[in-house]
Amino acid sequence: MISQLGFATNPVPIPPDGSPNDPPTTGNKAMQKVSAISAVSASAEISDSELAVYFDWMVGNATITVYDVSNQIVYRETVDTNLSTEVYIPVDDLDSGTYKLTVTYGKTTQRGYFQLY
Repeated sequence: MISQLGFATNPVPIPPDGSPNDPPTTGNKAMQKVSAISAVSASAEISDSELAVYFDWMVGNATITVYDVSNQIVYRETVDTNLSTEVYIPVDDLDSGTYKLTVTYGKTTQRGYFQLY
């Protein structure tokens, strides 16, 4: 399985209905780390078997959600970043396709997309 990831480096508000209205963006490597900048604290890295989400600093409770192409939730976890600043999500059981990743904490939401082939 080959994977690609594009992750927003600026906070992005989620539309009220939660629909993905941005086209997917992808990286150019099977494994890619995308750094966070400014006030954004989360970054992500994907391999063939897992999606790793890292927090550069503690932001309290953060909800990590993965949606499939039909906007159905395929994974959701709330983590206390005061206890752990890393989250690992298995992706090897997911079907090929485009997925949306959101990381939400406080009033900040980061949105990214990843492709599984």
